[in-house]
Amino acid sequence: MSPRRIPLAKFFQGLLAFCALFLPAPSLHAQKPSGGSPTQGSGRGAGPSLPGGGETPVDVNVSVREPSGMPLAGYAIVKLYTQGGVHLTSSTQDNSTATFPRMGPGEYEVEVSALGYKTGTEHVSVFSGGSICTVYIYLHSENENPSASAAPSGSVMTPRLQAEIDKGLDKMRRHQYDAARAQFEKAAKMAPGNPDIQYLLGMLEYTLDNFDAARAKFQAALSLNPSHERSLLALGELQLRTGNAAAAAETLEKAYQVNGADWRTHWLLANAYFQQKNFDKALPHATRAAELGKDHAAPAWMLLGQILLQEKKDEEAKRAFETVIRSFPNDPGVPEAKTQLAALDKPVVTTVSALQPTQPPLQPPVPPPAPLPAAVRPWAPPDIDSKEYPAVQDVPCSENDLVQRTQAKMMRQLGNFEKFLATEHIEHQEVDAHGIPGPVREKNFNYLIFVQHPKPGMSFLEEKRDGGENLGSFPTSLATQGLAALALSVFDPNYEGDLVYKCEGLGTWRGKAVWRLRFEQKQGVPSRIRMWQNSRGTYSIPLKGRVWIAASSYDVLHIETDLREPVKDLELTRDHLLIDYGPVKFEHGETTLWLPWNAEMYMELRGKRYHHTHTLRNYMLFSVDTGNTIAKPKEALEQQ
Repeated sequence: MSPRRIPLAKFFQGLLAFCALFLPAPSLHAQKPSGGSPTQGSGRGAGPSLPGGGETPVDVNVSVREPSGMPLAGYAIVKLYTQGGVHLTSSTQDNSTATFPRMGPGEYEVEVSALGYKTGTEHVSVFSGGSICTVYIYLHSENENPSASAAPSGSVMTPRLQAEIDKGLDKMRRHQYDAARAQFEKAAKMAPGNPDIQYLLGMLEYTLDNFDAARAKFQAALSLNPSHERSLLALGELQLRTGNAAAAAETLEKAYQVNGADWRTHWLLANAYFQQKNFDKALPHATRAAELGKDHAAPAWMLLGQILLQEKKDEEAKRAFETVIRSFPNDPGVPEAKTQLAALDKPVVTTVSALQPTQPPLQPPVPPPAPLPAAVRPWAPPDIDSKEYPAVQDVPCSENDLVQRTQAKMMRQLGNFEKFLATEHIEHQEVDAHGIPGPVREKNFNYLIFVQHPKPGMSFLEEKRDGGENLGSFPTSLATQGLAALALSVFDPNYEGDLVYKCEGLGTWRGKAVWRLRFEQKQGVPSRIRMWQNSRGTYSIPLKGRVWIAASSYDVLHIETDLREPVKDLELTRDHLLIDYGPVKFEHGETTLWLPWNAEMYMELRGKRYHHTHTLRNYMLFSVDTGNTIAKPKEALEQQ
């Protein structure tokens, strides 16, 4: 049996019909890899497994860490247990690690307690295939905001609420600030729990230099969602502008730890440390800002040159200033770069006599940092290679092992189920040149996912909607399918040979320890995962992306993809997709599965921009071993 191709998106523009296809994995083998030939296309041999009995026991090490990823400084008690009766307790020893020797592979629960910290609980998947299995648990301080590490619940974006926000954005763009404030305040009353509205009110006050009012609004947004990226960055920039560089560095470091950093976050951090004259910390951030900034990097190169002067690295500083002049000839910082070069090239004249000791050459004066940029409203998230995330330095990372463990966990989860039913809410917007989204068009569907089992140990996904085959049923002519199959395809052994994987290390995602894995379609190998189609034919779309994988259970938490390069034949210059996954609990057998919660697509096609969102709720489950009975979730969507 072979799977049917599943369209990811169908987009009609004029007389041309476009559709993007996700091809689900032809098969996903749910048995332990044999010791013989590797799976076709994977290039890998036998790997870890999560089977039943008869597997070689392993030592389970539980590494307890601070939210920063550093080993916990104090002492912790670790409990390991199963529903089947295993109950073990150990304490952390060297490097804050507790060891449980000779444990059988399978699923466990871990509970960690330490003085001054909230008790941490995690689901842990233990694999065979080695002598040691290490899992990572992050503990959070008792004083930490309880919602700081939770997935934001958000607010329902009703058409009326969206209309009020859009009116406010339009008036703000026209510099009608009083009218814009009235619209945003009206929206805030309609959705008091929405951090985006508080952020917009803060940006309005910031634009008017009402710094105290702006600070209060940014802090209000962060009280609703402590990880709100735009509010953290705006607050950090505000603190810089008002001369509180130490507070700015603390705020921006939090933004970096929680949300990663693009060129602008690194540049703001470099400014914060520069103002504190902490040039050792400023230098790496300025360097990364210059590397990531590309067309926007002129102020980063300028600041880098200033820092290098303070570090007495004159030749490197000259190269930084020369880069500003050569690569950004129209930038306002060019005159200052030329002044700095002239000062560096000017010979220093000193007078030496028996009565006057030799004086060291004077360094050219250091100008203040370049003006901070006005906050921008990006229409889409940055490309995955325009942003980076901090990683724990003392933890090794193997992409081969990570891919195999994630494959094994997916295989195990899909093995006993055949259908999922959910309610799907779809919204579509066109985005204008100012980054302001247009009116929302929306619709609800019943969304059915079939888990096909053509033979034991083999699974693949197929998706259907009620009325979903007809484009006229969608809010616009943009139809999306295949979201549930994306992570499955990225880790399918049959597609594994098409991709290059790179483990980027141990990090954090919503307060949880995660592995980050980057993948990219190999050059010269046509994509079989992502395809677009129009009346002229089908086009392979070269992908690159990043996956966030739970470090304790190897469940996929989040995935983002981008184009490896634009597709000229389609005039497709942007195709950014992100999906959040989360636990859904079902009544039957206390089953918990990790399924898509939300998905967003950002596309730039033939010069026009589009934002497309999917929200999946009210999951129901058909199980293979219950005679096609249906089980409702105990909780619609459990927040992490």
